[in-house]
Amino acid sequence: MTTNVDKPSRPGLKSGRTYEFTLFFDVKPGEGNLIREVFQQPGFEAHRKEIGARIGTLHDARWVLFDDDTRLMFATNFDGDWDAYIDDFAAQVPDVFDAILQHTVDYPGINDPNIKDHIVAHQATACSYQRTIPDATVKDLQKALRVQEAFQRLLDEAS
Repeated sequence: MTTNVDKPSRPGLKSGRTYEFTLFFDVKPGEGNLIREVFQQPGFEAHRKEIGARIGTLHDARWVLFDDDTRLMFATNFDGDWDAYIDDFAAQVPDVFDAILQHTVDYPGINDPNIKDHIVAHQATACSYQRTIPDATVKDLQKALRVQEAFQRLLDEAS
């Protein structure tokens, strides 16, 4: 007997092949500066660039402290499946999430078995979401840049 198990419904709007992803957290009292310090650590800029390479479906990411450092927003755009995206963060960059989100209320840790429920509880779906080039994945864009660079080298060599 075969049973059909549907995936749980996940928040987020889709534009072409890309989804929007926005999380809002309450910051533990007085810990907003500790979050800022994570981003100011030596080597974090290089680590941030490495994250994009590790999470091959990540278009962009932004962290915003607001409401006098009492709230934190994390917003990204990604290609593909929601669950696979979260699994990639847990497998590829757990230290980043834990370093930042440990300063938010009730954060269980990226490796907690209930982390996806925690994320869904903090995710808000955009009212509207539009990509300029909706069918271009990160891999498509990277390939296009490589082709453009090769073409430019060819033109440079020809002249």
